[in-house]
Amino acid sequence: MKIAFIYDAVYPWIKGGVEKRIFEVGRRLTADGHEVYWFGIGWWGDKEIEHSGIKLIPCYKPVNLYSKGRRKISEAILFAASLKRKANLKEFDVVDCQVFPYFPALFSSYHHNLVLTWHEFWGDYWKEYLGHLGYFGKVVERIVAAIEGKHVAVSATTARQLLELGVEAEVVPNGVDLEEIQRIKPAEKGYDVVFAGRLIREKGVDLLLEALKLVPDSTSCLIVGEGPEKKRLVEKSRKLCLNCEFEDFMIWEDMISIMKASKVFALPSTREGFSIISLEANACGMPVVTVNHPNNAASKIIYGIVCDANAKNFAEALIEAMVRKKKLRNRCVKNARKYDWAGITKRMVEVYLR
Repeated sequence: MKIAFIYDAVYPWIKGGVEKRIFEVGRRLTADGHEVYWFGIGWWGDKEIEHSGIKLIPCYKPVNLYSKGRRKISEAILFAASLKRKANLKEFDVVDCQVFPYFPALFSSYHHNLVLTWHEFWGDYWKEYLGHLGYFGKVVERIVAAIEGKHVAVSATTARQLLELGVEAEVVPNGVDLEEIQRIKPAEKGYDVVFAGRLIREKGVDLLLEALKLVPDSTSCLIVGEGPEKKRLVEKSRKLCLNCEFEDFMIWEDMISIMKASKVFALPSTREGFSIISLEANACGMPVVTVNHPNNAASKIIYGIVCDANAKNFAEALIEAMVRKKKLRNRCVKNARKYDWAGITKRMVEVYLR
């Protein structure tokens, strides 16, 4: 099959869950003999290149995807318009368009074999995210949901939210490369608690810092990530006198190595479409501490402890997970094994063939 993926952010120049999914599925599809293209923003330049067997097609020049911690609407529109000019999608057997940021999906809606992959459904959250402009976002999301095509959700949580709109979506989750993770050696230095993710308010790092104030002073924590909240969070950690280190995003192998030498992964976010990094933490033998919230799909996927979203409960869960880490290790790895990328890719091929 000749398959086109559509998403503006491209791995490894941008490291997020959506980018990781396309990359992992795409490179396995090429290994199985399929022809795979990725239409995105040309972070690498203005020429077509090949990366891990995937042909990367630049549709627009590199731009800042975020403004004040939020995705820029103008970027999504410009990328979608450029996609329409540069991509002849009729040449492809299947077009797999990642729904967010919506406008590319609208421009791809004419393709007869369109797959719309939903990583989250925002619904009423739009008002909280954009204020009065949230009504516009909510309307656009519902228009995309009405597009004729095969809808795929990466979690049962998102599928349930879509079903409330009358849209049936098949659940095909994200995955982990368990074989590669098992090959990586643990780092010389590990931490009691690790967090990794974009440093925005929705990720709940404030909750993590407040919980760390309630655990023993010797508890070490590593926070890996970049974003508009980083400077404020570093200052807050200093004022709370926490044993906390901050690092920018690092190469994947180094992140896995650190997690394999550490005890507990913290996911304080109340809004997660999936959280691949948390599942990778499970694959490293780390229990995950996360919060109970209807928009946190990761709470239904990871193995670890799910608690209420307050500092006291989160601190108690961190302590329990650290104490029980050795006993929980095998269960964590067993949970991750259910989400191997090879099986995920096979399921996506079945979707494409249908």
